[in-house]
Amino acid sequence: MTSGFRVEAMTSVTPERIYNLLADAPAWKNWAPLVSYSELIRQGTPDPLGAGAIRRIGGLGFLRVDEEILEARPPYYQRYTAVRGLPASHYRGEVHLDSVDSGTRLIWTGSFEPRIPASGWLLATSLRLAIRAIVTHAIAVAERDVRTDG
Repeated sequence: MTSGFRVEAMTSVTPERIYNLLADAPAWKNWAPLVSYSELIRQGTPDPLGAGAIRRIGGLGFLRVDEEILEARPPYYQRYTAVRGLPASHYRGEVHLDSVDSGTRLIWTGSFEPRIPASGWLLATSLRLAIRAIVTHAIAVAERDVRTDG
């Protein structure tokens, strides 16, 4: 049975600012909560952070997840899959960034099939909370950078 999550947020910054911050997974360890380790283990082609790239993100001392970027359309869209590290099959994540009058609407969704029966709600809740924290901090960093740049 498929489970999933959805996180939505608004920010006053442009899609480019948020997209660039989220696409640069190796830098997540410098600003994202719960992320203590992040690196690019394979570059995409032709964009090193785009389609084909594999990023490794770790936290909580034991969690390491490898995610492959399947599609990237900067600065509005990214689709990825978890290739290692989650107790789930067929994980798919999407990040949509839409320009609105007041800035950017961000929608981050994920779907998967849990490997452990009846555990989908727990993994979905955990992922939603983690992604919500990452989104909240990404927006704070991007908005702070805009204030200090200008």
